[in-house]
Amino acid sequence: MLRPRLIALDLDGTLLDAEHEVTPRAQRAIEGCTKQGIAVVLCTGRPPRMTHAFAEALGLELSIVYNGASRYHTGTEDCVHHHQLGSGEAEQVVQSIRKAEPGAGLGLETSEGWYLDEALYERARERFGPGGIQPPDGVGPVESFLEHGAIKVFARHPKRTPAEMAVGLGDLPVYATWSGPGLLEVMHPEVNKRDALERLIAERGIKREDVAAFGDNHNDIQMLAWAGHGVATANASPETLAAADEVTAHHDEDGVALVLERWIE
Repeated sequence: MLRPRLIALDLDGTLLDAEHEVTPRAQRAIEGCTKQGIAVVLCTGRPPRMTHAFAEALGLELSIVYNGASRYHTGTEDCVHHHQLGSGEAEQVVQSIRKAEPGAGLGLETSEGWYLDEALYERARERFGPGGIQPPDGVGPVESFLEHGAIKVFARHPKRTPAEMAVGLGDLPVYATWSGPGLLEVMHPEVNKRDALERLIAERGIKREDVAAFGDNHNDIQMLAWAGHGVATANASPETLAAADEVTAHHDEDGVALVLERWIE
């Protein structure tokens, strides 16, 4: 690709380094792209509250969050939801995970807030508070927070991988994915980063061939295979590496910046 018109950047394991920060070099490269009229969007499994600071620091107005379920606008802090699980569908997911993986801790992302059961809250308690993660809006049996459905049901198990836990969902019509080794994320079946990008470029009159996408894990595979130029970082999973057109350096070695600099020279 000589030069894209739109660049989609995954965060964890891709743009962010091992300290979960954007390096000065990566920031300069992104700013260089936007100054030259290339649209840059963050495309992450994270919720808005964990994406806003990065988007604001990088001067980006739009982020695709929740693996494509929603769009977040930095300036207004509005989040537009495209697909959610109904309350009954979300409860089916919760019960299936509880039955198959009784040792799993469960949580929810909803349009009303985010919630954890006691098991997952206790595992993460030390990360909440000043300087850490925003505490959940409620703690308890997650079924009690499903009145308005769920954008995402997520689960963590001390001994099981997300791929192993996903087997317990059986034939439920859902999208099950993960962005790292520990957390299973379950959403509406029409959710994925690729579809969210397709909607965005249709609105902006951009062709798929003019899109570059960067990622490293299971939730990035579809968008990397779809994009005009898919780039995987060297630390990516084998399946993600196979879906990419190019493999750049490790996420902790400015792999994203190395490619962006090529387009803004």
